[in-house]
Formats: sequence, C-alpha cells, structure tokens
Amino acid sequence: MQVKILYEDEAILFVDKPPHIVVQRSHDQTEPVLYEIAAQYTSPLFLMQRLDRGTSGVLFFTKLAAVNAKVTRQFEQKRIEKLYLAIVEGSLAQRQTIHAPLARIGAIKFGVRDGGKTAVTHIDPIAHEQGGSVIGVHLETGRTHQIRVHLAAIGHPLAGDWLYGERNAERPMLHSQSIEMTHPLTNQRLRVEAPVPGDFLSEAASRGLGRAFPSTAQDGAPSAESS
Repeated sequence: MQVKILYEDEAILFVDKPPHIVVQRSHDQTEPVLYEIAAQYTSPLFLMQRLDRGTSGVLFFTKLAAVNAKVTRQFEQKRIEKLYLAIVEGSLAQRQTIHAPLARIGAIKFGVRDGGKTAVTHIDPIAHEQGGSVIGVHLETGRTHQIRVHLAAIGHPLAGDWLYGERNAERPMLHSQSIEMTHPLTNQRLRVEAPVPGDFLSEAASRGLGRAFPSTAQDGAPSAESS
C-alpha cells in the first residue's frame, strides 16, 4: 500500500487516509498501519491527529520536531478547523449545534454523560431524504468518537456505524473533507482537502442523495490552498 499525498513541504505532510485502516499500531501486530506506511516514505514523522479505522479523508503529520509545539498550541486554541462529511440515518434538515459532554462507558464505547468532557459539534445539512441525509460537520472540540456519539444522541447515527447505530453500510460513513490551519513555518493559512471516496458517493446515491455531490465535486482532484 502506498500513501496518497495531498500536500507536503519541509514541515508537514497531509495524506488521504483510506477507510478500513488504523492510524497507529494497536494490539494486532500484523495489520497495516497508516503511520508506519507514511514513515517508510519520510522520516522523522510525528502523528498529530487520529481518525477512526472506518473514517476516510485528510489527516496530517509533522516532519520537524521543532514545529510540534506550535501545532499543538493551535489545537489547544481551536485554530485548526476540521470539516467532515457524514451520511446519517433519517432526515436531518436543520442546522444545529450539539453541546453534550462525553465520557467513556465501556472498553471501546463513549456516551453523553453529565460530568463528562465538554464536546461541541456543529451540524450543517446538505441534502436530506427520509432514507438518510448528507451533512457537513464542524468540530469545536475533538473528543474520541465525538461525531459518532453526538449524531447517535440526536437520533441520526452515522450510516454503517455498528457501534452506535446499525451495520447497514460498508463502514461508518464519515469523511474528513478538509483541514485548515496556520502553517507553523510561514504563518500563512493553509487549507487541504481530500476527494470524497467512491464508497461514500455510492452510499449517498443509494439513498437518493446523489445531488449532494455535483459532477464538478467528483473529479477526485485534491486541492491545497494557502493565503
């Protein structure tokens, strides 16, 4: 497996994570790991964020230890903007913000609980039918499973989310569409996008939601913008 590069320079590396692969090594010593694959391409490499196994899309690493503190500070100050696309169950037509604290409730599961860690998710509907909806998701905080738990809590779990909904799609239908941050060396804003993968487009089409992705958005061309 080769890593698909979306953007790279001397300080940072953005890649397009395929679904069904873990980002870092866990108990299974045989399965492929995205970090290890990327580290074969360039080293040193520092993991700054994570995506669930089933999630696709843009993810970045740093290449210089000297910039890690600057990047971490951006996370802490909420200056790194992450936009996701999701296919959810049911008709979700209203823009909303979910304020619901999260806590661990099992070995791998989280839930909305009083006293949990603050979690804020912004929802922007894109297309909706009775059989499902395509939404944009902006994270104000970055808790483990935050999108999955929050969507399930409002009655619209991710399509295919076996942990918080139903196993009715190939995977939990969540795609990391873009990341925008301040470049740690140039101090210029940088935005990197990942193309929507085929399985996501197919699932949307099967639910009558193909209009959410006009042909101009399906050419598979990633983009990176700086200003």
